Amino acid sequence: MTICLNKIRSVICDIDGTLTHDRSVYPSPYTLDVLERLHKKGIGFSLASGRSASQLLSLKEEWGLSFDFELVIGLNGSEYYDHHNGNIKTLYVLEREDIKDIILKMLAEFPELNCSIYRDGVRMLRFEDKEAVMSKKRTGINNYMVKDLSEMWDEPCSKVMFRVDEETMTKIEPLCEKISNERYRCCKTQTTMMEFVHAKANKGNALIDYCESNNVDIASFMAFGDMSNDKEMLEAAGIGVCMINGSADCKACSDMISDKDNNEDGCADIIERYLLD
Repeated sequence: MTICLNKIRSVICDIDGTLTHDRSVYPSPYTLDVLERLHKKGIGFSLASGRSASQLLSLKEEWGLSFDFELVIGLNGSEYYDHHNGNIKTLYVLEREDIKDIILKMLAEFPELNCSIYRDGVRMLRFEDKEAVMSKKRTGINNYMVKDLSEMWDEPCSKVMFRVDEETMTKIEPLCEKISNERYRCCKTQTTMMEFVHAKANKGNALIDYCESNNVDIASFMAFGDMSNDKEMLEAAGIGVCMINGSADCKACSDMISDKDNNEDGCADIIERYLLD
């Protein structure tokens, strides 16, 4: 396959497992320096994550960047922020009956599972476990333990999340695939996180919608990711790069694989060697 680097005008990156080190909420000083140099060269920089678009926009200040993000894809493609108009566009949500269906089917087979959703800037949980406490410290998002499970499907939401250990993940994956249907689907966003989203919600479709809405050539994007929820974005972009620490299915659909993993700043290494030389 011929890779055309001279067409690249924008870089879009997943965060966890891609742009940042494990258990870190900040890119390394080296990575931040590379992003500043990328901006000075006139190449746009964007983010794509499972976090909400509003959360992602605040990272400019938290990371100390001197420039604005071109595009921010939030909630794994359910929404995105468009710098051209300054608005967050909602694309896909799970309806109430689908949220209920997902949760009850999962708990029927695995009653010990914790589940959570985002609503009104709060993480709603079945119960607060160690991981939920750690996540609150990392993200600053408050946890709310529901008094009744039905609170989770009172209103539509963008995704339903199940945080588990890696051993449990291997046990629940077959069920997640089995119950996925034409309305909603599962996607493993980390080795310990399974999410259910609208069947059409993915980072690739959000990138396509952004490009079509703004007459931007999607081939001008270089995309970086590491897990199954990044596949569509890597396939849609002009060049898709999977991290060497990424999942097998993500590697299979990418144009390039990084030489270094996320803890070695593999994303910044690719940008520096191929786009800043």
